Amino acid sequence: MSKTENKIKPEITNKTEYWDINLSKITDANLIDEVIKFHQGTTIIKRDNNSNPYNIDIIKWLSNTEHTDVLPNLYISEHPLIPFDCNNQGSIREFNINEELNFTTLSRIIKNTFGRTNEKKSKRHPSAGGLYPVIPVICILNTFTEAILTRGAYVYDSYSHSLKKIKEWTDNEYYEFVNVLNPWEKGALFSNYLIAYAIDIKRAVAKYKKRGYRQALIELGTMDQAFKESLIEENQNLGEFSYSAFDDNALTYHLGLNPRTCPVALIQWFGKRGVKS
Repeated sequence: MSKTENKIKPEITNKTEYWDINLSKITDANLIDEVIKFHQGTTIIKRDNNSNPYNIDIIKWLSNTEHTDVLPNLYISEHPLIPFDCNNQGSIREFNINEELNFTTLSRIIKNTFGRTNEKKSKRHPSAGGLYPVIPVICILNTFTEAILTRGAYVYDSYSHSLKKIKEWTDNEYYEFVNVLNPWEKGALFSNYLIAYAIDIKRAVAKYKKRGYRQALIELGTMDQAFKESLIEENQNLGEFSYSAFDDNALTYHLGLNPRTCPVALIQWFGKRGVKS
């Protein structure tokens, strides 16, 4: 028998080996409730397509304010900088929904964004105390003929470099999911791929209390940007855009997460850029 055959193969199960049994011992239940109530105050529920949250004054203000900078009205002096070309890639909203993302490309993007270095166990994006309370949930909305990943929601294990499916939908469940994913446009899909960023509130506040929730939101933003940079580095005509016009609690529930303690706070659509991009 060869040395290779002598090796014990790791056991494959559907249960994670990372159980956090001490978290409940150190968290303050009243503090958790306070943070959860504050978060719920930022959510929206959208069940119809008739409501418009913007009156004429808001629309007028938006037309004058979008794509401008916040600057003081008065300043002491102004000093022009040396001009340079700036080639920032903006948001992409047109995707080719008929083209599958190569599995190797997807693996590399996820690893480059959310993976850990071998030496320091750090990730591309920062996290207060190295706690990483924000969970990127990778969603596949269409199963292609040659696809390795089938329709469903996956979480990334940065130690085993694997995707673990946490939710798969029946046809009826999928219909309900896409309707709360984009209720403003009757469930229209921008792409076949998205990341839902969920905050583990208990982990976020365990060490830093209320400040930990604020730090989790900051981390979420850096994750969003890190993923964008990973897409650009691939140089394969990939794009993304951030999106928050979803039905918060219903969407979280349809991803198999607890809307109270692990709510989705932001979505990032991504994929192959379409013709109009």
